[in-house]
Amino acid sequence: MNEAIPAGIGAPGAARTILLVDDNPLVLQAYRGALERRGYRVETAMDGVDAMKKAMILKPDLVVLDLAMPKLDGSYVLKFIRSQPDLISVRVILLSDASDANIGRAALAQNPDAAFLKSQCTASLLADKISELLAAADPPAPT
Repeated sequence: MNEAIPAGIGAPGAARTILLVDDNPLVLQAYRGALERRGYRVETAMDGVDAMKKAMILKPDLVVLDLAMPKLDGSYVLKFIRSQPDLISVRVILLSDASDANIGRAALAQNPDAAFLKSQCTASLLADKISELLAAADPPAPT
């Protein structure tokens, strides 16, 4: 994975950046491919600590966040994102099969922009929701 941030990220016409966070490499691979085919720049993280570091460096347009992860769970990462002024405009989608109801409740209390169970979310459905959320975040086109 390329750690450097290419020039122009965030500039008009630049690819939108998605931070995809999951501890399962198969999940990362499946969703990453689908999102890249839609023209998104996709960076990945496999645990909560790495997710927080990359969120601060990349300032992605959107984070797709698993809840049950090593080091720090997704609920904590979401709380961190929501507390950072530099990340205030970042959209967050929870994507998890977290079996711990307490983690799920804590994450939902942080007001994610959307939430899906992995077992019910195809790559196409996720990409459609990302497009919807990012379009809603765009300023209106000049007339």
